[in-house]
Amino acid sequence: MILNRNGDWFVEHGYTHPNDIIDHNGNLDNMKGFFGIFAAYNQHHLDMGTQWDTWPDWELCLTSLENGVHFLEEASELAKAEMNHWLMLAQHIHNSPYITVDGYTISVQGQHETMFSFDVSLDLRCWIEPGAMAEHDKWLEAGARLESGNGMAGRRHRLHESKHLVGHSLGSYWTVPEHVPFLGGTTTHHMHDAIFCLEPMHESLPLAMQSLVRLCRDDSGIWVIQAKTDFLAQIKNEWWEEHWPQGIPEDLDCQYSKQDWKEIRAEWAVKTQQRYDQVMNNE
Repeated sequence: MILNRNGDWFVEHGYTHPNDIIDHNGNLDNMKGFFGIFAAYNQHHLDMGTQWDTWPDWELCLTSLENGVHFLEEASELAKAEMNHWLMLAQHIHNSPYITVDGYTISVQGQHETMFSFDVSLDLRCWIEPGAMAEHDKWLEAGARLESGNGMAGRRHRLHESKHLVGHSLGSYWTVPEHVPFLGGTTTHHMHDAIFCLEPMHESLPLAMQSLVRLCRDDSGIWVIQAKTDFLAQIKNEWWEEHWPQGIPEDLDCQYSKQDWKEIRAEWAVKTQQRYDQVMNNE
């Protein structure tokens, strides 16, 4: 059950009033400030190690979190489910020694020592490339245009381009770490950046973030996903070279129907799985 306690309750029970913990004039959209709201309203659980169950009284109105989950008394059953997800995520992040929060950026130390990091945008309801939100804030502070002459619309577009990107500490032109069964040491051909895309596994942002954090902590399954992505990129590249070695024609849309593309993509998926199976079976 999710509870709603105002600040006076905490004082009456010997705790600090949330108003004395939360910086209401600060940036509560960054993850340190955002999750700090939940900690302030669940301080009575910190020493006991019990499950966080108290939804913030009103402070979420100061964030970009969607309106439907600002107030417990106005929440639908679906919204209450998401509230529970936020409480579980906030407690997990607060209690986990391998997770650190710095501004917008959440970093997860994988169990095999790889560091993963990503920013969280409450406005876009997704994680994005680490550092992107701080850069976005600088653009906002500078006004509608900077010296480069690019408008804010372009900068907003760049923020969208970094959606679902996660950074890692292996650097550019990485190979699959040796600890990954069968795939360890595999050289990637197309996944050479120190960031990669991990699409959410759930519609609920906090639930998707919980899955992301677990993947990063596991530090094995995440590389399997990336290896498969690289195999798919290889298959696509080989297909284009086979069918259009001289380059993509301008009338490409006239060459293939929607059904053709559906069948082509299905073929790519089958070949990708076959290549993955060959590696896993040491063929």
